[in-house]
Amino acid sequence: MYKQFIFSAALTGYALVSPFQLAWAETSITSSTQVSEHKQLVDLVRLVINEHPRARSIDASQQASSAQLQAADQPLYNPELELDVERTDINITSLGISQTVDWGDKRGARTRTASHKRNAITATAELNRQHLAIELLEALQEYHTADALNKQGNQRLQLMQQFAAVAKQRNLAGDLNQVELDLAKLTALTTKLESTKLTVRLSDAEQVLQALFGKLPVPTSWPRLPRSLPTIDQSEIDTDELLRRHPVFRTQHAQVMAARTTIELRRRETRPDPTISVRTGREDNETLTGLTLSVPLFVRNSYSAEVDEANANLIQIEQDTQTLLLNLNKQLKTASQRYALNHAAWAEWQQSGETSLNSRIVLLERLWKSGELSTTDYLVQVKQTLDTQSAATELRGRVWQAWSNWLAASGTVFKWMNIDDIASPLN
Repeated sequence: MYKQFIFSAALTGYALVSPFQLAWAETSITSSTQVSEHKQLVDLVRLVINEHPRARSIDASQQASSAQLQAADQPLYNPELELDVERTDINITSLGISQTVDWGDKRGARTRTASHKRNAITATAELNRQHLAIELLEALQEYHTADALNKQGNQRLQLMQQFAAVAKQRNLAGDLNQVELDLAKLTALTTKLESTKLTVRLSDAEQVLQALFGKLPVPTSWPRLPRSLPTIDQSEIDTDELLRRHPVFRTQHAQVMAARTTIELRRRETRPDPTISVRTGREDNETLTGLTLSVPLFVRNSYSAEVDEANANLIQIEQDTQTLLLNLNKQLKTASQRYALNHAAWAEWQQSGETSLNSRIVLLERLWKSGELSTTDYLVQVKQTLDTQSAATELRGRVWQAWSNWLAASGTVFKWMNIDDIASPLN
């Protein structure tokens, strides 16, 4: 629950009032509100991954790959029509048609290669959309963290400015020495500089968010991120399944399959395709009919170098795939461990830290009002309390950053947000 603590003291006729709110404090909300906020977040992600210029570029690449597949599935050779007319002392007229036959089924190999390339582009498109979604979540996390810190900074600035004013009044009345007055002024000045830095950070965070929308209308308010995040039991992580479904692996797997079918295509291209021609005509009053079969001789160029190139390309892609799997596996373990550590620290803070912080503020107020705590000591301890509050806000930001890293490493951002996957996993 958001709590406001008002500290006041009638010191030489001057009142010190200091509003203080716990940022990121637990807010009591209904399930319908949670559903509404989740829907706002999902709608915002959908808007970006569908309408961002990068998303339009992704759509264009998928359309191009579909067109390439359609082109690859077309017949390789068109028939040729030949008309021959000769006027001499003998009139000869002939009409012929010829057709080159795809004897080695190069068309089928081309189609399979193009199909695997399209699968690779489809998986890459999903990966790019996931990157957009992750960027948006990270930008929202930074914005809300910066916003909370900025509000805390403004509250701290107000508190320190009021305290400096009280200190000046008490110094004039002879109740506060010059050292304590200088400390109050220095603290207020330092707080002003820190508040300016936090304001700049908030402005930068908002600029990053707005940049993700391009020419799209920017929302009047940014959706909140869920306060509670799921825990990850590392012993239950199915690494093989996550890797199999990851768009990075699916892209690489499709490229391997495309490289293999490219070898098959290059081998079939070493087989000559015959051309069959049929023609008929007249020579004066006689009817002529002819049949011609021609086969190219791959003597000067056997096209074997193209096969060697395709084989070498397959070896390279397979080795790159092994490296990629090692990196993905490492990223999964690192991301899960980092998230588990940050999540545990945040859970501990929620259970004991917030209560301890609240109790400390109440205690300081009581001691101050009773005169058991000097003004200077009160200032120092309140500053320590506010620093703890800011550290807690930064911790929550790190938890969200670690969660975003896990979503990226596991490729599960759309699954977590209940957004239908753009591409299906490999069988």
